[in-house]
This record gives sequence, C-alpha cells and structure tokens, in this order.
Amino acid sequence: MTKYFMEFEKGGRFEIELDYDAPMTAAAFKAFMEENSGYQALCLQGRFSGEEMYFPAKLGAKERENKNTKPCRGCLCFNPDSEWSAVCIYWGDETPTRERYHNLFAHLRGDMEELTEVGTRIWQKGGETVVLKREDE
Repeated sequence: MTKYFMEFEKGGRFEIELDYDAPMTAAAFKAFMEENSGYQALCLQGRFSGEEMYFPAKLGAKERENKNTKPCRGCLCFNPDSEWSAVCIYWGDETPTRERYHNLFAHLRGDMEELTEVGTRIWQKGGETVVLKREDE
C-alpha cells in the first residue's frame, strides 16, 4: 500500500489522506506523486484565505470540483487556476467564508497542534521548504 507524506524543513511530518469527493484532483495528485516523489517547494503564508500556507505544484487538474466544501484545519486544497496552480494547506481555525473554495482533495493526519505551530512559524518567520514523499509499505 502506498502512503503520502508532507515534511517541513524545520519540523513537522504529516500523512496525506486523499479525499475522493474530489476524484479528478485526488487522481492528479496521485499521478503527480508517482512522477515526483521527493518533490520540494517553498511553502509560504497565504493569509488571503484565512490561516493558510501554500506551495506551487503543477498537478494538472484543470476543473473545479468539491468547491462548496468549506476547508478546516488539516485540509489540503488545490487552486486549479493556471496562474497559481498551488496546493493550499489550512493550518488554523480561521478559514475562508466565501461561497466558492478551491478543490478540497486531501486531509492531513497527525498532530494538528504541530500543524498550527508549523503554520504560525511560516507566517511569523517566513517560508520554508516542504517535501512531498511517497512511501510504499
């Protein structure tokens, strides 16, 4: 069985559990990880959408789906806009209140207090590298 993980440069490791309520985006992420295990990107604070951080990733998902599900702490969403093409990580309780959200395609599993610490650190001290890993059991 294959599992996916997200690790932050200064600490924090979380399992990524795909959400098939966004089947095209979940499949695009899975395909991306088949080709890019060990993918690294600079993760930055996003504050325009609540307590959120994001990193660029060309997943190839072009459609909006699962867009009416409000994200919460630990949710991974994908902005399919070709100008952004970014994975958004919601790390706190302050989340967007608009009607249309990005594609919610996964949930992080692990210590959510640690995720809040990672998000606060990136917000207050600046971006850091995030690494996406695929591990086969």
